[in-house]
Amino acid sequence: MSSLPGDAIQNILCRLEVKDLLRYRCVSKPWCSLIDDPHFIKIHLQHSKETDSHLSLIRNDPELNAIDVDTLNSSIRLNPFDERDGVEIVACVDGLLILANFIGDMAIWNPSTKKYKKLLASDLNVNPFPDCIVEYGITGFGYDSVNDDYKLFRMIYYFGMDVLSFHKEIRLYSLKNNSWKKIGDFPYESYKTRENGIFVNGTLNWMVSGESTSYESIIIVGFDLATEEYRKISMPEKKDIYGKETFHTNMTHLGGWLCVVCVYSVNDTASRVGIWVMKEYGVKESWTKLAMVMPSSVTGPFDYLSPLVHFKNANQLLFDQSGDKFMLYDLKRNSAKSVTTISALNKCFDSFLCVRSLVKVCGGERGSNGKKAEENGNKRKKQGQQLGGRKRDTFLSTGFKLVL
Repeated sequence: MSSLPGDAIQNILCRLEVKDLLRYRCVSKPWCSLIDDPHFIKIHLQHSKETDSHLSLIRNDPELNAIDVDTLNSSIRLNPFDERDGVEIVACVDGLLILANFIGDMAIWNPSTKKYKKLLASDLNVNPFPDCIVEYGITGFGYDSVNDDYKLFRMIYYFGMDVLSFHKEIRLYSLKNNSWKKIGDFPYESYKTRENGIFVNGTLNWMVSGESTSYESIIIVGFDLATEEYRKISMPEKKDIYGKETFHTNMTHLGGWLCVVCVYSVNDTASRVGIWVMKEYGVKESWTKLAMVMPSSVTGPFDYLSPLVHFKNANQLLFDQSGDKFMLYDLKRNSAKSVTTISALNKCFDSFLCVRSLVKVCGGERGSNGKKAEENGNKRKKQGQQLGGRKRDTFLSTGFKLVL
């Protein structure tokens, strides 16, 4: 390996799994520096995204479990830093998960590197009304490429006993600066906002209902993480509803695109599910129908479908089917290829696509055992010195060749 140019070594390493790269940090100081380098971490992440590799599905069912997208044959129990108060996933971007427990604490966690960082408490935890009866909150998490920073958007809407007693507060957390700040007001009624923000193209996006519950009243509100400005985005055009069909819609991300899922149902069973993607962010005319999926002999009946992965090279979609199965759908033939059931899994309605990455959670990160990363690094360094240079190099070199 020493005879290979540095670019070639980088080109090889960027294709490998995170767990292997963490081991190979011990090969030599140059390799350790390369694997820890922010530029290499971005190259590794980008390669994984472009090739749809190193992907896991993280599920709350009710414990956190990870399923390898390549195999879909088993799940692995994940062990976050502290589950005494219970945790749930708020968002997942670039291999970083935002976790929250039931008492309001939040943390950023990379399950691949097992490093985490507890977030500073914001003043949003302070209730402005002594007679507050409802606290409604929405969040969003994403990457600001302009400032090379991961940011967390958090808004809480407080309602009092009096219908006129309400208060709305919004804060934005910067992982780079490890601080919260107050930002401009949300331009629409937040209590009509659906779910948490969907991260696409440097923006967070929410579906917001209008005065009525009709599809025509729904809009998408986007928040640019770099400029910290809001914008309105149009929904795809509504299609006809047939007979006794009812209609439900939600939003997600798919292959880097904003995606709207339209579920048409009869007697609580889906009759068809439409998948729409915005191929050019913010351009209404770029809404494209990617698929219209119907129950078949392969799928059987289902309550709903949620798209998880778009394998663009294979022209296939992977769906979460009714929370307990995975459907692989062929876009070219417009038909389901297979349905996989993992018997060990409970029914779960929240699956997060997570790319296994080296992305750091910044200064002050801790390992799953609670020790700071720098403390662990000093311990490894001391152990390496005790091994002795020549003997250590021979052992690691041999081990590396066996792995390749």
